[in-house]
Amino acid sequence: MAKRLPPETRDRIIDLLSEGQDRDTIAAMLDVTPGQVSAVAAHVTMGTYRDGPRRSQISPGGRIQAAQPPSDNALFCRIEDSLNAPGETKGPPDSNRRDVGYASAIVVGEDVNSGELVTWNPRPDSGLANPHVLILGESGFGKTYATACLLTELAQQSVPSIVFDYAQGFGLANASPWFVRHAHPAEIHAGKDGIAINPLQLFPEDVHGPANVAQRIADTFARVYPKIGVQQHAVLRQAALEVLNDAGYEQRTRGTYTTPPPPFRKIQDKLLAYASDPEDPNRRFAASVASHISTIFVFDTFRPTGQPLDWSGMLGSGGRASILQLKGLERSLEQAVTEFLLWNLIGYVESLGPGPLRCFVVLDEAHKLSFAVGSPVEKLLREGRKFGLGLLLASQQPEDFSAVAFSNTATKIVFQVGDERASVSRQLFRKARNVTSFQEIYEIITKLPRGTAFFITQNVGRVIRLHSFEERMTRWSK
Repeated sequence: MAKRLPPETRDRIIDLLSEGQDRDTIAAMLDVTPGQVSAVAAHVTMGTYRDGPRRSQISPGGRIQAAQPPSDNALFCRIEDSLNAPGETKGPPDSNRRDVGYASAIVVGEDVNSGELVTWNPRPDSGLANPHVLILGESGFGKTYATACLLTELAQQSVPSIVFDYAQGFGLANASPWFVRHAHPAEIHAGKDGIAINPLQLFPEDVHGPANVAQRIADTFARVYPKIGVQQHAVLRQAALEVLNDAGYEQRTRGTYTTPPPPFRKIQDKLLAYASDPEDPNRRFAASVASHISTIFVFDTFRPTGQPLDWSGMLGSGGRASILQLKGLERSLEQAVTEFLLWNLIGYVESLGPGPLRCFVVLDEAHKLSFAVGSPVEKLLREGRKFGLGLLLASQQPEDFSAVAFSNTATKIVFQVGDERASVSRQLFRKARNVTSFQEIYEIITKLPRGTAFFITQNVGRVIRLHSFEERMTRWSK
């Protein structure tokens, strides 16, 4: 890893930048890396060096130019990548746009060895395979703080976020005041007040209409309650189909697909009707599966009188963080509610069609989720980028993440973590082309101090010190 630059080298880089030299030429002349040249240019941009050039003197290519008066509509103190991609365009966030899609590089922290600023760029044209982020770390080492920092950075660029909050770590009462001030979180108490969405709703992508919906509901419950067997699954799917048919949906008549969906609890009513019919050969399976899924109807989470959920408003909020509070629900119910909400969000976003970065979805406490094939989390990991959804997964335990999660998150932030089987180290080693062995990573991630992490993006791994909110304030609009 690169060493910290001595002051005289730093000053020489600034001089060469002022002469109009590009970063590769400077790197070759001074035997430093292009990234170190970029870091100096970025520090100059932020005004770190008192006697150096001012922000307005840095050109998009990293050169220093004559100062120009800022335009009236320029975003004050916006974070910019000093090495913009060819053809890149920038502009102030428009809070009225649904498809944001122009997030530029975000400073995550600084390399503890070289002092270089380390950035993350979730944009589709940044070169990353996907915008997804995996954050791993033991309690108290900075996982939630890092998540809040990234969401607030995204908010500065009008990229909204939707947080599934199981422990109220992002609620107004417990979150960092900087997060509350700059991400403007809005809480939705789904666990306490219920949600006014219906898992029986059809979406345009449900090309087989009622069959898609019935299969989705049966599969979701089977992931949440593993004791549901094949025959119970079939009875549950049949119950959902009949409920939709009773409401006027016809499998082969697409004109019926716009019919208002029946109440979700009709599924429970249908199962109990099967179970009480002495002539029904599946009554025993119906009674069993009705018992397994009864909790979701006892809590009555999905009901018309619950809090409204406006995905369009969230995605067009201009950077606001929407916090879905799920505290108070039984554990299996947390997973079921999360999956049904994610399916509803996916259905809405797919109806918009492919697009640029629209929103980040945050799923903390990954042990509450299923990464199985066919689950909404797996679908988001594989297809979220296409529809403008980034996924941020966080957890304390390495085993909470599947191989799919590790392989489909292009950016990873790992705080101190116990890695007894070196499984995390091996996974990270496969993604970091600048590391010689997984043992090197193991020695790093098992001994990291608080606030320090092993960061991988663009297949390059670094040990970084996470920047605090106070440091970020110097780069944000006030």
